[in-house]
Amino acid sequence: MDLVRFMLGGVLPYVAVVVFIVATAHRIYTWKRLAAPSMTLFPAPADDKANKKNVLKEALLFRSLFGGDRVLWGFAWVFHVVLLLIFVGHLRVFTNVDSILMTAGMSAEAIQAMSGGVGGAAGVVILVATVLLLARRLALPRVREITGAADILALLLIGAIIVTGNMMRFGAEHFDLALTREYFANLATFGGVTGQAALQNEVFMVHMVLAFLLIMVIPFSKILHFGGIFFTHELVRKH
Repeated sequence: MDLVRFMLGGVLPYVAVVVFIVATAHRIYTWKRLAAPSMTLFPAPADDKANKKNVLKEALLFRSLFGGDRVLWGFAWVFHVVLLLIFVGHLRVFTNVDSILMTAGMSAEAIQAMSGGVGGAAGVVILVATVLLLARRLALPRVREITGAADILALLLIGAIIVTGNMMRFGAEHFDLALTREYFANLATFGGVTGQAALQNEVFMVHMVLAFLLIMVIPFSKILHFGGIFFTHELVRKH
């Protein structure tokens, strides 16, 4: 069991980060080498500044999706906004951001209440959004036709990460974030993690392993659209 914890908790994180960085860099390099298309979308922007503005609107507001399918736009936009909120909230997992908030005048009780309320609500909302997006892919014939196994597996993986995260938040046994900060601090400084208390929690281990698997999958899946959109939309909208 100690060997399993070492491999999953002490080796997998480094492998996941290396795979993500190398594969993402390769994808970006490939995108940058793409030739500009001979045709552009109409109407084309007046200049490069307008083009970048259009790309930014597409990235932040999903403008094209809003015009094509407003129901999907609602699900997708809520999903991405809450996902961003959860990502920001996870800064408490990796760093001692609480000290900064306390310096700003918040008490430890207020920080915990804010984290519990906002984080708990975000966990429920994103789980519902994920289930609805998955159900839509399976239920609608026109969507099912363009849905591959990779799309389903990606949503199931994300769903499993959300469920295990909610289990740690809403479970009967409180999970101390100080343990994760100590664990990730040791990872960042290449210290030993064999005896880390965080790795003794089975739910945390499953949650963490699933998260690192997702990190490795991202460069090879459609999830990387959060980076690709800045290349593809700018290319097709240029003069």
